Amino acid sequence: MLKLLSRIDMRYRLLAIPLCMLICLLIIPDRNPVALSIAPPSAAEEVPDDGSKLPDQAKMSRLAEKDPVAFLQWCLVRYQREVQGYQGVLVKQEKINGKTHPAETIDFWFREEPYSVLMKWRQGARQATTTLYVANENNGKVLVLPTLLKWSGKLVERDPDGRDARANGRYTIKEFSIRQGTERTLKAWEASKKAGTLKVEFSGIVKVPELNNRPCYRLVRTCNPPEEEGAVTIEVLVDAETWLQTGSVITDGNQQLIGKYLFPEVQLNPAFSADQFKDTSARK
Repeated sequence: MLKLLSRIDMRYRLLAIPLCMLICLLIIPDRNPVALSIAPPSAAEEVPDDGSKLPDQAKMSRLAEKDPVAFLQWCLVRYQREVQGYQGVLVKQEKINGKTHPAETIDFWFREEPYSVLMKWRQGARQATTTLYVANENNGKVLVLPTLLKWSGKLVERDPDGRDARANGRYTIKEFSIRQGTERTLKAWEASKKAGTLKVEFSGIVKVPELNNRPCYRLVRTCNPPEEEGAVTIEVLVDAETWLQTGSVITDGNQQLIGKYLFPEVQLNPAFSADQFKDTSARK
């Protein structure tokens, strides 16, 4: 009889484990002591703009071939002049801590001022199915709808620079924007040019199937020596119409994927509703 009671008791304990896990998701914050600041993402270091007329397509092609650093600078100048926000679809796949994760498809909404990002996963969601970040709001935290609690609509707060954020992406939600992606590319290419190692091949303007066949400037950089995470080949795709960097593919010396980021759908400067970056939108 005592053995039977012990077995029954153990079954109840096992059944309680999933409930305890759900409770932990709700009440335990991401306690990374490194990131307690509520500071917004660092302000963009704007590319100097003397107000000159933007280059035409022929000149941009020449720059892409002869001076890719200047090409990227003009892309950022145009962004600074024209872009306030966008919405669309992001498809990404990354290798994190030695593991290549399945591709993710994400609907997103982004606003430059104040810096605001809402992301909802269509496919490939891991710990979160929705994330919302607005600079200087929500105590500087990301509002997250955990995958396990999607049915509840219960949002939890997470540190945007915490362990969970770093474990789920090579870049955090505070580093989401297309502008920041181009700034990272420009910074790396400027450093390589200064060191005399910059090698970029321009393939012309090509239609990219993964970007809905939109024409893009295609530039491929070969890194020697390899850069962060062993990156050797970096393919950059810049939309020929908007000059947005809508594609980046990073591989190592064995052509193994490090990161792929594609924006097959981008709508520029949409008219966002008043509650687009509020918790009510994140719960929908």
